[in-house]
Amino acid sequence: MNTAPPMVTTTAPQPIPATSIEAKLVVLGAQGVGKTSLVSRYINPNAPLAKNIQSTIGASFVTKRITDPDTATTVRLQIWDTAGQERFRSISRLYYRGANAGLLCYDITNEASWEEMKTWLAEMRENCAAGDDAMPIIHVVGTKSDMVAEDPSCRQVTFERTIAYVAEQLGGVTAAQSTSSTPPMSMKPGNLAAINSPDSTRSSGFWNQDIGWDSCHEVNAKDGEGIEEVFRVIARKLIDQKHQRDAADHARIQDTPGYRSEHGDDYFAGPHGHSGSFRVGYGDKRRSWLGLPSVGLPGGSDSDGFTRTWDPEEAKRRGRCC
Repeated sequence: MNTAPPMVTTTAPQPIPATSIEAKLVVLGAQGVGKTSLVSRYINPNAPLAKNIQSTIGASFVTKRITDPDTATTVRLQIWDTAGQERFRSISRLYYRGANAGLLCYDITNEASWEEMKTWLAEMRENCAAGDDAMPIIHVVGTKSDMVAEDPSCRQVTFERTIAYVAEQLGGVTAAQSTSSTPPMSMKPGNLAAINSPDSTRSSGFWNQDIGWDSCHEVNAKDGEGIEEVFRVIARKLIDQKHQRDAADHARIQDTPGYRSEHGDDYFAGPHGHSGSFRVGYGDKRRSWLGLPSVGLPGGSDSDGFTRTWDPEEAKRRGRCC
């Protein structure tokens, strides 16, 4: 006798609810480091770059949507390309307000631009000290890596030097820790491939996961190497930052008196049940709104333990209703 195989009921995985984030990113750096070319390459990766790009006056503004498949979150990134000239410095500071992330650029073939990058970093940290809000994500990028690939002798700023500086400024670690060629011991080898994107050959993303300082990259706008990765990492950090903020808000709600307590979700519910809220009634239904014994209240119990009753007709004759 053949018996039918038992039926196995499977439940389809529940889709991750889609969410969206709107974030402001400011691009900072000295004049001529290639900020505008970097942004243009990211917005239009297949379009040819203009050969003679005029210096930005004030700031230019573009938007880009990034979707993270792991969290089903869409980040609408407002990218502000700011002017690097000294005469526009005071104007550029105005664009720091409300920034959720900062992309600090320097030219790896120009040490002066690297020194100026440090000034931009200090200014952003000073102007974006955001009270209750999270400190903006700071990401440091060395541009024009294509020139070094063609002629290594033109490099003036080593990648390790940038790592050491950023780690010291943002993570509080020493230069010896930040320039180590070995990732932190707490990082599992199996996770390194996912953290260190293959899009860029010079990424310090895996150090950032454990030490806490933001990632550094070297990119070039000529062929777009590493540029998409930079914005993808920033978007993911913005998502993680929001999740951490939501978790903190949820924890604060959990500590609210009456929230999911043994007496229910009523803020005024205390050990006397719902007697802590405002109630109107007769006899033992009349309680103090503080949840205290109803001392001296009509229809309640006096402090000596004797029960009093309340006659509405008698109260009306006395000229009072309650």
